[in-house]
Amino acid sequence: MAVRRATPPTPRASRAPGVPPVLTLLLRLLALTAAGLVTWTTLADAAGRRPALPLLFAAWPPPPSAGLRAVLLLVAVAAVASVGALVARHPPPGVPAPASVGTLAAAAVLISAELRGHPADAVLGLATIALVLFDVLPRRPTAPPTAGLALGVGIALHPVALLFLPAVLPGRPARAPARARLARVRPALVALATAAAVHTAVRLADPARTARFHRRFADPAAITDPADLTALALLHRLGLHGGPPLFAGWLAVALAAALLALRRARALAADGQPLLAAGVLGCATAAVAPVAGPADLGWLLLAATGRLGRRPEDRALWPVIAATVALLPATLLDPGIEPVSGLLLRKAPVLVALAAAAVLPFRRRTDPYWRLHRAPGPPPTGRTGRRRYVPLLPARLRPVSRPNPVLELLFIQVGYGVYTYIRNAAPDRVAVATDHARRLYHLEQTLHLDLEPAVNGWALRAGEGLRDAAQEYYKVLHFAVPLAVLLWLYARHPGRYRTARTVLFAATGLALLGFWGYPLAPPRLVPEFGLREDPGGAPADAPLGALTALTNQYAAMPSLHIAWSAWAALVVVTTVRSPWLRALAALYPVTTFVVVLATANHWVLDAVGGVAVLSAGGLVAFLLTGRLLTDRAPAPSGPRPPAPADRPVLGALAHGAAGPPDLPDRPPERPPDLQPQHPPDRSSEHRPPDGRTERRRE
Repeated sequence: MAVRRATPPTPRASRAPGVPPVLTLLLRLLALTAAGLVTWTTLADAAGRRPALPLLFAAWPPPPSAGLRAVLLLVAVAAVASVGALVARHPPPGVPAPASVGTLAAAAVLISAELRGHPADAVLGLATIALVLFDVLPRRPTAPPTAGLALGVGIALHPVALLFLPAVLPGRPARAPARARLARVRPALVALATAAAVHTAVRLADPARTARFHRRFADPAAITDPADLTALALLHRLGLHGGPPLFAGWLAVALAAALLALRRARALAADGQPLLAAGVLGCATAAVAPVAGPADLGWLLLAATGRLGRRPEDRALWPVIAATVALLPATLLDPGIEPVSGLLLRKAPVLVALAAAAVLPFRRRTDPYWRLHRAPGPPPTGRTGRRRYVPLLPARLRPVSRPNPVLELLFIQVGYGVYTYIRNAAPDRVAVATDHARRLYHLEQTLHLDLEPAVNGWALRAGEGLRDAAQEYYKVLHFAVPLAVLLWLYARHPGRYRTARTVLFAATGLALLGFWGYPLAPPRLVPEFGLREDPGGAPADAPLGALTALTNQYAAMPSLHIAWSAWAALVVVTTVRSPWLRALAALYPVTTFVVVLATANHWVLDAVGGVAVLSAGGLVAFLLTGRLLTDRAPAPSGPRPPAPADRPVLGALAHGAAGPPDLPDRPPERPPDLQPQHPPDRSSEHRPPDGRTERRRE
């Protein structure tokens, strides 16, 4: 990764069209403000907790003073702004991104790390990334006199940043005098001298604090900390409990990852991808460090600029995985399925960082697969095209092809994790929820919709087998049917899958607003109405068992049982041709409505709310894509150009060529048979008054 050589300038990425500078400035200010507010708040709440990493604050005072909080606040804001400016100066090639994306990503890393770990670790971790990028990213062929100072401070804050020293070393010149060779290695020498000076100053100022900082790296409690995201902690969890075997295995993994990362980073930097090269090296430092925090996973966002995959639908998989691992807790990735959860998903951060550093085959810009062309979405339907005010997404952002299956599973798992977290985090507010239930029931009585006593009474008088079947129906089919419908659409009707998935996710997200803003007790939790699930239990009992303990019982409005069942029925009825299957699908939401009333888990107006959020989710999908949930599979958007003879054909799609490493991406040329037909040029013709056409004499 020799960035001090006189290499061709890195091609600048094309900016996102239509983003005015004022909006870019507002987004940057918003990111800086959010980062500052969260940093100031989390620093006040960190009293009594000890940072894991920073040398300068190893003895964290029990009540952090206002001066210390102000210093760290300034460091946090400066780090976010610096990372944003450096990313804007060296954008990833071929990616039309707004200039504020670097600032937004840095703020997201800082906020996520502060919420998951110690705020001092988060601030100085992001500051280390900013310092390293300042010296590693190319600036000019000749290194300035101050080159290496920022990297030296970063090494003092995080010693494993020594791995970046080869990044400031130039390649071997063929023949150069000793003075020129010394000038070339001067940045590395300055970095080492700066790191040694900072470390010595801290050691002389407080030897006891420095000793505690060094003992932290060999602390077994730090290694066994579930929040530790390093290869050392991974080996310990895999069965190497201390002693020479643990450290020998860690050294082997660290050396292999470092050597492979250095080799790959040099090749990527020479290919004109400096951000990706820095991200690969940073992932290696985060994985092989003795102790690391969530902020060190910010290197994954730089590595996310790399391109993987042979299909256009696979291109988004790696950036989404990298961003998910870097910004979200591992619990959102854990479906609780052993041994997959224990072996892979709970260790996803360190495994993904090691893969990015040493394994993933990132595409070079000369690779034919560098630029993949995905077929755009079909044109909007007639009713949408006549409404100019519908804010449709661009055609390239509303495809209808079958997406990557791993990416869809990741979306479903993360979406369900967020849904569960927000639903359970919504305040119970029992008194408020019960009062809302009384008012809702009185409204139903006024509208003559109070069907709950009749249906629940019929269920209580029925046999025990019917009641048990209704409870199992309520618990199992609520999740099983939507998942089965999604899998069926993905396998058999991929043209309808994306629209159906978007509607389902939008409706669920809108329902979360109702759970949080309007707590509502279900009928079985309002004792004076006498509604219950079991004739032998009290009205406030919860025979659903473990499911009751895992969910928020006061989030009844709107009913997602009704919303999801109606969604499944609409999808099946508008897709299949068999009248029997259509009738069965139409009965499913009706049966669900009877079950939720019979088990006293929802009110009638909860079902109305479920239909309302489903309609709103369909409206969101319509406004974004111009497609309705009931639309049939769209037709292809038009003929696709055949692939040139010297290019690989990926499925049914042709892939364009990439320019040389020192040139920006070029769109592929159209074959002769698909060139736009222009009308003949008649500028050289003269039409006399009598209407005849004759060519002017040369």
